Amino acid sequence: MKAKLHFLEQDDVPSILNPAGPTPHIAGTKIIATIGPACHEVDQLVELLECGMSCARIDLTWGPVEYHKKSLHNLQIAIKQTRRLCAVLLDTLGRELMIRRSYTLDERGWPKHEGAFDVKRGAEVVVTTDINAVASSSCLPITYPNFHNLVNIGDTLFIGRYLVSGADDSSLYLEVKSVEGNNVKCTAQNDAVLDGLLTVTHHSANEENRMSMQADLPLLSEHDVHAIRDITTQFEVDFVALTFTRDGEDVDGLRDFLDKLGLEQTKILAKVENQAALYNFAGIATAADGVIISRGNLGLDVAPEKMARVQKEVISKCNLLGKPVIITRVVDTMATAPRPTRAEATDVANAVLDGTDGVLLGAETLRGKYPAITVKTVLAICRQAEEVFDYSGHFEWLTLQGEMDDKAMTRRKRTTSDEDLTVDSPASGHLSTIQSGVVAPGQQGPISTGSPLSRGTRTSLDLADSSGSLPPLHKAPPGGKAPGQAAVVSMQARAGGMPKVSSFGSLPRSLSDQSMRKRSMDGDRGLPVQPFTSQIDKAESIASTAVRTADKINAGLIIVYASSGRTASLVAKYRPKMPILTLVVPHLKSSALKWELQGRSLARQCLIMRGVVPMLAAPGAGTNDHMLQEAVLAATKRGLVHAHDHVVCVMSIKDSLVVKVVTMDSIGTRCMRHTNSAQGSEVDLSKISGLAEMSKSGAVLAPEIKLDTEPIPPRVPALKA
Repeated sequence: MKAKLHFLEQDDVPSILNPAGPTPHIAGTKIIATIGPACHEVDQLVELLECGMSCARIDLTWGPVEYHKKSLHNLQIAIKQTRRLCAVLLDTLGRELMIRRSYTLDERGWPKHEGAFDVKRGAEVVVTTDINAVASSSCLPITYPNFHNLVNIGDTLFIGRYLVSGADDSSLYLEVKSVEGNNVKCTAQNDAVLDGLLTVTHHSANEENRMSMQADLPLLSEHDVHAIRDITTQFEVDFVALTFTRDGEDVDGLRDFLDKLGLEQTKILAKVENQAALYNFAGIATAADGVIISRGNLGLDVAPEKMARVQKEVISKCNLLGKPVIITRVVDTMATAPRPTRAEATDVANAVLDGTDGVLLGAETLRGKYPAITVKTVLAICRQAEEVFDYSGHFEWLTLQGEMDDKAMTRRKRTTSDEDLTVDSPASGHLSTIQSGVVAPGQQGPISTGSPLSRGTRTSLDLADSSGSLPPLHKAPPGGKAPGQAAVVSMQARAGGMPKVSSFGSLPRSLSDQSMRKRSMDGDRGLPVQPFTSQIDKAESIASTAVRTADKINAGLIIVYASSGRTASLVAKYRPKMPILTLVVPHLKSSALKWELQGRSLARQCLIMRGVVPMLAAPGAGTNDHMLQEAVLAATKRGLVHAHDHVVCVMSIKDSLVVKVVTMDSIGTRCMRHTNSAQGSEVDLSKISGLAEMSKSGAVLAPEIKLDTEPIPPRVPALKA
């Protein structure tokens, strides 16, 4: 896969320096801010919301559960005061390795370590698993009891304060010299002042060991399990971030855990933090609802010269799947300075041009001096990058990649039988070729075959599919045997055989292909997957139709009626240059012996999708036309649409999706829908140049397309008190 090119308009340089005028709508790129001591109080959270924060991150790695619950309580108050939606993200501790140090709680309940210690270059430092050891400049007790069996002579350890940039005084690099019992003796490679919460990152010199690191650590720590159970009983949580995700089965394991807690609506964001995640990225992207590129840890495990290519490749694959992708560690210096460096500002802009959906701020808002200024500055940089984003080029690039994927799948169907699935397939944009300075043997990565919560032996998986989806062809791992079809289906199946796929983005076609072949082998026992996959392809066609239509007629707004979020995510996938107003209608759903109102979480979850502006409608709001008028009026008040603008609508009529174009009246407060009359007109899509072409899934674009997919749930009258 080739990188996307950024074609900028031929503006003269002086014109770029003109002051930026008022923005027509909120920035398409979203901001996730980590809540901590620097922005814990209600007035601070109000300021962050008004500056543009879309999602609040609660990091379970550090801080008592009671402190985080207080933060969420304050956030609820701030949301009511500002009347702004804000999603909540719980970030787990997971397989994070830390140095065990004593601490006390300050007056606010936040942990604080007493004192720092210096380490000089060339000094001997012992990393030990002894639970009775006390942290000092020469001895660092680690929380991982099997750490001494993990490392080898020549490995590199990075020890630094949590959320440091890796280039400041609180960053220490160690080289392993020997392993004696529970003690790992190392030599310091630089001077450092170690303070605060210290985390450990291990970079193995052995390629095969790198794939099995921390394999016996549980997916969630005991602290994670307790915190998730406690917090979700009192607060609505929209996302859970899975730290150090290794493969798709990790995501499935967390999904099962959340479902057992009754958190079926909570989405999962997989954090890509090491090479194992890159080797298995296809399965991760398929199972997760979104991806966080955790550049801090990933940058320590990947050669520096490869990081730019890794970031672009991961973002591109997420764009192809229509999955939200978020990057971290962008303006580290703003933790102590009110202005980013020129390199950081350029880094943010390039990420937006690459296609990222959002930016996650860590230390900048957790303990930084300028949290609100940071949010405002990053959003301003994103807006400038969005002004020169090549929207048409992105649409054509997605279409081209989809056609290439279709051709590749066709070739595989012609050359591959159900019984022979271990032959090699050509790699396209293989992540394993760019993640380290040396190509891995056979360009392979691991897949877990053990329990999702406790890992054991692993096999390998090729990432050959250009769309980032899971391919049907598998190579044998170094020194091992490739999994057969039964093993592949077993790793992908839910209880009952349905593949585990997210409700966001596109359905990977290779999964559909494997399910169809399994059905043909099993006969009547197979699942009726064809109608399901057909509906997804139709939804994709509808989404691309809506975006192309909006571009051709220069529409001011796209309105999407949403019930599961898939249609909204597919429209956002094609990156229209106009905002996407997602209308979510809450509905009652029976759960055991009670009724619950669902839909509010979906509106908040859309807040991490680029260009999407969610709107929560009132239950029983009336007909589709009435809701459309209300949505248009709300969009006018927010400055999203103006008089005489065209509005492209993706709505459900009689359980079918319909693409409809309406025009705003001369005042800009309602849409006109009387065809060829004095009151207004609808636009005939069939007369627009280029809309008679075939979409990538083969559907002909027509004036009004009705497809049987994602119906809006029937509205119910409001319950009486």
